[in-house]
Amino acid sequence: MYDITKLVSHFVLKELLRILPTPKQRREGRLRCRKEALLNGVLQFLVNGVAWNKIADCGCSYASCYRYFKELQQRGKLKLIFETLAYEKTNISEGAIDTTTATSFHFERMVGWDGHHHKNGTKISLFSDRDGLPADVIFGKGDKPDPDFVNEHWKNTAGRRRKVLNLDKLYVSLERRRNFRNKGTKINMQMKTNDYKRKRGPKFNFDGIKYQIRFLIERLNGWLKNFRSVRTRRTYHPAMFKASVYLALIIILVRYS
Repeated sequence: MYDITKLVSHFVLKELLRILPTPKQRREGRLRCRKEALLNGVLQFLVNGVAWNKIADCGCSYASCYRYFKELQQRGKLKLIFETLAYEKTNISEGAIDTTTATSFHFERMVGWDGHHHKNGTKISLFSDRDGLPADVIFGKGDKPDPDFVNEHWKNTAGRRRKVLNLDKLYVSLERRRNFRNKGTKINMQMKTNDYKRKRGPKFNFDGIKYQIRFLIERLNGWLKNFRSVRTRRTYHPAMFKASVYLALIIILVRYS
């Protein structure tokens, strides 16, 4: 059997077995596979990026592993577990937003041309907390502008205190900074050369010390891209790709929180 500890630690494996649901046994039909064996195959697909029919011996068939992963996606369990862990383990009083593009084949849905990185792909927008852990995630086509994700993140994290939001120059917008300031949130970003400069009244000050922690979200993007099934999208259905990202973020929250 494949040594799963090459992919995740014993602690992470134990926590995944605890929080992921166990396959239900029907009254009739063959016995369901053990959850350890199913998770072994799923992690091979997620971390190594191999095709389902190429996974090493894990104690059950690759078809059983795929059906278990698909069942988790269809029931919305992975998204629910991620949102629960993110709410419990993250502090978004100081956060940051950034996007990364997963290279993708020319699929029909949720794929577009990313002119900044010059490739077809699916965008993954992450909202990280003050420690660089994922608090929210949004998906979009590769040609979707990055600033369009900000308001969606704000709706998903409603009801939580957000004092400072670190953004790079790509998100610059006078109207957005005014709206967020009225909501009690300071957008901390550098000014462009021809950006708005007001001579009278309150100004948008830049705090360089707080902005230094923005590297944490870049680190988070690196952690996410370590999962090969996320780095390159090979699944046709967007829902299955989202499920891979949710599971990867769950592992990150369990491992580093």
